[in-house]
Parts: sequence; C-alpha cells; structure tokens
Amino acid sequence: MHSPVQTETLNWRSYPKDPGLSQVLAASLVVFHEYGYHGTTVRMIATQAGMSVPGLYYHFTSKQEILVALLKQSNEDLMARAQAALAEAGDSPRERFSALVENIILYMTHRRHLAHLAREIKFLEEPYRRAHIARRDELELMMRREVMAAQKQGQFLVQDAKEVTRAVWVLCRSVADWYVAKGAKSPAEIARTYVDYCHALVRDTKAGPY
Repeated sequence: MHSPVQTETLNWRSYPKDPGLSQVLAASLVVFHEYGYHGTTVRMIATQAGMSVPGLYYHFTSKQEILVALLKQSNEDLMARAQAALAEAGDSPRERFSALVENIILYMTHRRHLAHLAREIKFLEEPYRRAHIARRDELELMMRREVMAAQKQGQFLVQDAKEVTRAVWVLCRSVADWYVAKGAKSPAEIARTYVDYCHALVRDTKAGPY
C-alpha cells in the first residue's frame, strides 16, 4: 500500500499519467469501471492483471479487500492534495475555499475512474464502510470550516454553511460522471469554471458573472 505523499513536497495540481497503483489494483480499477463492483469477479480481475486466481489471492484475500484498498488510496491522495492546496492558499478563507474546490475538480477529472468508485460504497462491509464515510466526512469538514470562516468575516453571505458545503461537494463530484479526456475543456479550465460556480453558491460578496 502506498503512503500518503508529504504535503510540503506535493504539487497538488500535477497528475502523473500513472496513478501509482499496484498491478492488481490497476487491473481491478479497469474491471470495476467497466462492470461495476457487483458485476466483477475475482477471475476477471486476475485475467486483466495477467495472473492466476491463486496468484491474485496472494496479494488480496477478497474482492472486498481490493475495493477497500482502492478507495483508501483514492481518499488518501485526495486528502494529501487538499492539505497541500490549503498550505499554498494562505490564511484567507476565500482563497482556501477556492483551492479546495479546484483540488476536487482536478481530482474528478484526472482521476475520474478512481473517483467513480465512490458510487460503490453501498457494497462496502463494516467496518470498512464506516471508515470510508469518516474519511469522506473529514474532507467535507475541511471545506465547511473555510465556508464558516468566510461567513464569519462577511465574505460569504450564505446562511447555512453545512447545507451549502454539501451542495458544493455534490456539484464538484458530479464532474467525474461526465468528464471525458478529449472534451472541449481541459481539467484546469473546468476547475476555474467550477470555482466560479461554487463562489456563487456560497454567495461570495466578490463573486462576478460566470
């Protein structure tokens, strides 16, 4: 399993083509994306990985364990990038909010197949499901803190910070459902557009037309 990248050296806007997954995890991601978790068998993953089923079981004991590993690595990568984005943004809640939104959009586009796996959490068993939800809630809380800080400073005029943060997350995560690599806009262009959308949602006092 890969360890989270240190935020002080992480270029959170940079995405190598290879996400750094092991052979089994990379093969699993391909099959899960095409057939979904429920429609995937261990034999399908083994075939994609170019190994036998017993060989695959040497690395992971079950399909469930593979899903857990993929979701954990995805969440850790997104969290490390979020922390690096905040470190770069400085002290302004408005700028920190922008950085977090940009980070999510870049992840939803550059790592869209990993991002899609969030749809499979209904198949997670306990205690894995609870752990995944806790990591997801931690990411959402990071953004809500910035919304609340900007709200307190009069930068954002939204009334319900929790509700609007949830709306921002839903909007940003939806990008992974429609983004295609050969589309008209680059990930960076989409990120800039969605930062504007999200500032409108929080009723930023400096928000312009979008």
